[in-house]
Formats: sequence, C-alpha cells, structure tokens
Amino acid sequence: MKCLICGMNININNFNINKAGLLETNEREHIKYCPFCGALAKYLEPEGEIDSKGGIYSGREIYKVTAESLDENTLIILDHAMKLEIFNSEFYKAAVKLAHSLDVKETFQALSKIEYMHATVHQKLGGFEGLPILVDIDYNKYKSDKSLMELAEKREIHATMFYEKQVKKINNPIVKEVFHALCEVERDHIQIARNY
Repeated sequence: MKCLICGMNININNFNINKAGLLETNEREHIKYCPFCGALAKYLEPEGEIDSKGGIYSGREIYKVTAESLDENTLIILDHAMKLEIFNSEFYKAAVKLAHSLDVKETFQALSKIEYMHATVHQKLGGFEGLPILVDIDYNKYKSDKSLMELAEKREIHATMFYEKQVKKINNPIVKEVFHALCEVERDHIQIARNY
C-alpha cells in the first residue's frame, strides 16, 4: 500500500508506527491512516493489484507537481505551509522533553514526526532545496501536560485555519487536494489534544 500524499510505502512492518499521533489505531487488515503523514485511508492506494487483463494495476499516482507548473502565489503558500509544519514539529519535539506522562510523550513524539512529514510534502511540491531551520523557542513556562496539550490544540487549530484559508487561493488541483488531506489530519490532531 502506498500513501498518495507523502509517497511512503505502508506494510506489515510499519503500519502502526506513530500510532499515538493517530485518532484511531491502524489494524493489520484495516489501515485507516497513513502512519507517516496521518492521511485518511481514501488517500492510500493498494499496490500490485491484478487488472482484468492479468497485468499489474498500479492505480492512482502519488500527488506530485513540478515546481515550474506552479504560480508564484502557490509557491509562497507552500513555503509558508512548510515553515508552519516545521514550527509545529519542533514544538512537539520540545514538548516531548517537557511532558511528564509517558503517554503524552509518545503522543508528542508521533505528532512531531507526522508534522515533519507534512513539511517534507510541502518541500517536494514546491521544489524547495531543503527544509528551513527555524529559531528555537523556549517552552519551559508550560509546566504541565495539560498546558502543553492546550498549546498543541491551539497550534493545530491555527494549522487547520491556515489550510482552510489558503486552499481557496491555490489554483492547482493537486496542491488543493494535498491541502484538503492535511487539513483533515490537523483536525484529527485537534481531537487528540482535546481528548487528553
């Protein structure tokens, strides 16, 4: 199985990684989310199915575009999206160190990896050479798991609002679809924070 959003292959060895960052747990015979980027099952494509003529059917292709085919506005939006996702990934990395509960640490670790994958998706779509290095922020004033989860919820709400607003300004259908997919993931992350 392959994720059309991040392009990662999903198999029996990795279907359950980052499970603490998913709203529901994947099962071996029922994969609900990409374990790498959190995309819903509708964005997962089985590989190697046999078509009616006996040939291998590869199905839908990974969402890709050439940077040259994108207008300047879309490239700017992708750059901002990439930075937003790195910013959130780095927050979760810092939150892992500050969290007290093992469950919360595991959730933040998984969310950090998922957000990082989102940044990588934007990097590839925009044809950017590398991921940005942002300024470190001190989160030490957040002393409890509850306060860290409240901040996580605010960040995920912000990300959702960013995708909802920016998708209207994008004229490329592939980038639009990726933004819709990642917006759904961010909504799930809001629920994870609220469920704490």
